[in-house]
Amino acid sequence: MGHRPYAALISISLALLSACSLLQGPEPLDEPVNLIAVFPVQRVEPSSATTAEGTPQLAPGAERVITAQIYSVLASSPLWRFVPDLTVTQALAKLPHTGSLESQARELGKAVGADTVLTGTVSRYIDRIGGEYGAQRPATVAFSLRLISASSGKVLWEDKFDQTQEPLSSNLLNWWQFWEGGPRWFTAQEFSKIAVQRVLGDLQDRL
Repeated sequence: MGHRPYAALISISLALLSACSLLQGPEPLDEPVNLIAVFPVQRVEPSSATTAEGTPQLAPGAERVITAQIYSVLASSPLWRFVPDLTVTQALAKLPHTGSLESQARELGKAVGADTVLTGTVSRYIDRIGGEYGAQRPATVAFSLRLISASSGKVLWEDKFDQTQEPLSSNLLNWWQFWEGGPRWFTAQEFSKIAVQRVLGDLQDRL
């Protein structure tokens, strides 16, 4: 009986600490980000090339779609400063395509004067079957992004997205999808665009 006030006090203290950590927001990056270069998203072929229905797990051109969506999201906010895609394409044409993705990203950053480079891979990109209000199979998208320092090579931030769209009634945590895109079934292109917005939103909160 005598220990209950202390237990209650400990519970309240833990709740306050948890609330304070939430109010603090995400941890900021270790280095400042002034200018970002986008290294084209790369394909990572899944272990199984097709689904059970014979649909490709990674649709042709998925890497170009995700890359274009990254540029679109960056261009939508004045908080981002990024190297134009044409400048990146011209620089990559002059650089050797050898070494790891991270080392190539650093070389790109140095070539275009960017202090950071955003790289990424896409491993699944499956379109829905059916219409937006009656899909027999929902869209599935899986990709990862990471921000690399051009000077140090350090990974400053990374995040990934790997989901199949579900109805809100199945998972209330999916409310953000319908807030962004409306109460319907998305195409893979629509689903990935919303996902890129959400993932880069986390990066923006850390700037």
